[in-house]
Amino acid sequence: MNRQDLRRKTAFEAVDCISKQAGRAVLDNFDLVCEVRIRSDRPIVIYLLNKPYYIGTNGELISPYSCTDLRSICVINQPQLKDAFVRLCKNSVYKHTDNIGRGFITAAGGHRIGVCGEAVTENGKVRGAANITSMNVRIAKEFIGCADNLTADIDLKQGLLVCGAPGTGKTTVLRDIARSLSLFGRNKVSIVDERYEIAGQCGTSMGFDVGLCDVYSGYPKSVGMMMAIRTMSPDFIICDELTGENAEQAAAAFGCGVSVVASVHCANDAQAKRNRIVRELISTGSFGSVIYIDQIRKAGKI
Repeated sequence: MNRQDLRRKTAFEAVDCISKQAGRAVLDNFDLVCEVRIRSDRPIVIYLLNKPYYIGTNGELISPYSCTDLRSICVINQPQLKDAFVRLCKNSVYKHTDNIGRGFITAAGGHRIGVCGEAVTENGKVRGAANITSMNVRIAKEFIGCADNLTADIDLKQGLLVCGAPGTGKTTVLRDIARSLSLFGRNKVSIVDERYEIAGQCGTSMGFDVGLCDVYSGYPKSVGMMMAIRTMSPDFIICDELTGENAEQAAAAFGCGVSVVASVHCANDAQAKRNRIVRELISTGSFGSVIYIDQIRKAGKI
């Protein structure tokens, strides 16, 4: 099974366990689907190229702007949502507690599932979630070559921050940067894939083409970055969604001669100037370049 078929299969399985009709809609529209949103006692909404559609009881797509009969729309009730949540956790919610406490589950193939509900806290920290009320399945995609110009035009050895709003393709770009940098083994590249989204490791296989990279799947970024530096002698470390807490590790990597390419939530220059995390990361001197996803989108790469 090739990687595209694996992603299609895993996306179908993740959504099918929630709704058979939604699973079929994902399978039939895989190249277009971005997200599937499921809310308790509300219609399922599937987004194709960011346009919303209801899913009919026979699996057909219905524009919410022209829908006149809600009885023909797929709706998930609370027991069904709870059952789907447990199944997505492979019948072991406890095993996924840490990630659920951060608001998500990662399904096989790198598809992230956002989870909303009631916080379960311990000593003032969120440890999990109960009474799940909604989930959002974000379908992971791959665009081979979307970062080729970046690796040619930007001096990545000085470090790079890939900035963009949530859901705009930051991880997709990071993934292709990793592939391009490691092509033919010309650079040693370590990926710290805390949420299983960059490489999409499933068993011993990678769900995406990340070239000749060494992948740390499931490791916290703070641990994985230091482990890579000490044991894999990388030229580059790739990781997703840095926070201010990772500034120390980024600085340590750069000080050891390792370049960091990472993403942050920030859509434009105006936001960057007000974003404490971006300011902290740039102040380390570890990131010589910043690029915004909108720039890449305008070039038609993703």
